[in-house]
Amino acid sequence: MTKRKEPPAAPTADPHDPYKMRTLEQILMLFDGGDFMGEVMSGHQNLMQDLLEHNAEHGPKGCNGTMTLQLSYAVGNSGDVGMGATVSFKAPKKPPSSAGAYINDAGELTLYSPMMKRMHQPVRDVEAFDPVTGEIRDAD
Repeated sequence: MTKRKEPPAAPTADPHDPYKMRTLEQILMLFDGGDFMGEVMSGHQNLMQDLLEHNAEHGPKGCNGTMTLQLSYAVGNSGDVGMGATVSFKAPKKPPSSAGAYINDAGELTLYSPMMKRMHQPVRDVEAFDPVTGEIRDAD
């Protein structure tokens, strides 16, 4: 049975290295001379505005958005690292528009309610109304 070879121990980093990247913000500031970080923050602010407006117009249901930050790395032969960064934002999806109409007897859409048609039936002439029984007698 062959014994597995243990990977070499990682070298200890110099805690006093002034060039060491210590935060994600420092890494993001490398891209486009710092302009990329401005793009991230501006897009983030716009997304927050979109969320506020969506919530005000449509309420909290479906009021969500995303920010996707992708960093890519490619290591060269001499230990150099090429890096790329992209950011994308997705605002809340607007609910579908809504409308209302009626279907007429011919199967067409109309704004005219069939109930209105029934309401426009000719009014009957009544001769007498009995307030006790509620009986209505038609005029002959």
